[in-house]
Amino acid sequence: MTENTHNPVIQISILGRIFGNVNADEVIGQRITLKSMYSSDGETHPFVSPRAVKYCIRQAFRERGYEVDNFELAGDRLIDSGDPVKYVDNDLFGFMKAPRGTREIAQRRQAPIAISYFKALRDTPVRSELGLRAPRDKGNPLPFEIEVAEFIGRINCLIYDYIGVYTGTEGKVKQGEPFIENEERRKRLRAFLEIFMTPTYVLPRRTNSLNVPEYIVGLVVLSKTGPLPVYQYLDYVIEGNVPIVDLSKIKLLESREDLRHARKVLVDYENAVPEECPLEVKSLNEIIPEMVDFLLPEV
Repeated sequence: MTENTHNPVIQISILGRIFGNVNADEVIGQRITLKSMYSSDGETHPFVSPRAVKYCIRQAFRERGYEVDNFELAGDRLIDSGDPVKYVDNDLFGFMKAPRGTREIAQRRQAPIAISYFKALRDTPVRSELGLRAPRDKGNPLPFEIEVAEFIGRINCLIYDYIGVYTGTEGKVKQGEPFIENEERRKRLRAFLEIFMTPTYVLPRRTNSLNVPEYIVGLVVLSKTGPLPVYQYLDYVIEGNVPIVDLSKIKLLESREDLRHARKVLVDYENAVPEECPLEVKSLNEIIPEMVDFLLPEV
């Protein structure tokens, strides 16, 4: 299962635009800062955290009628319910159910779906937007600042094949034993792919602004031999003020002999793939069923 690198996996890398302050950091005085990473040469790379993205995907699952873990209150802590059968997010994103006593072993599940930061690929200027909070009856308005940025970022995803299957660490269960029917496993995977790849999730801070990421292009890799080093090959260049796929990196990807066995497909959201691209281009309606059949074949 999780230890076997020869199990099939799906790898997804997506380039998309992000606007505003969708994942705020700390509040310093009257300024709401933006989450950012800083490179060794001083570049600023804003990002949306994996936790924030998964929170939004959970909300999208809830809107589709799935049950999502609301967490349990244990003293002054919130803990996972630890029920991957009932809660789709406990299955797909894993959980850690802390022990209530000192001698109990924590129940945990390594997530079959891992998601990276949605991080800017280039140095990005961050500016401050000035606003006012005014009392509704009387009094003077109070100024505040919020940091905002616009950037093209990349988000990566890795999906293992043990969706709906115990890993052996969830409690008194047997490793490799399915806990839902195969069709339900396929249904959960298909729903996640539709939410994540379309996309149909809304990033945080909707009270301030509506933000659905604008996808540009996606790379899908189907590997029968475990995860492969493919994410760094999806990049962009600007031509005519619009982003297009960096063909030089795609050609490097295709030139690697150790990656020739994997199936590699692009999804073009904004006509960003030049005709001379060596990779096949497919629509979501074509590639999502193929991904589901590859990872979780019908039985």
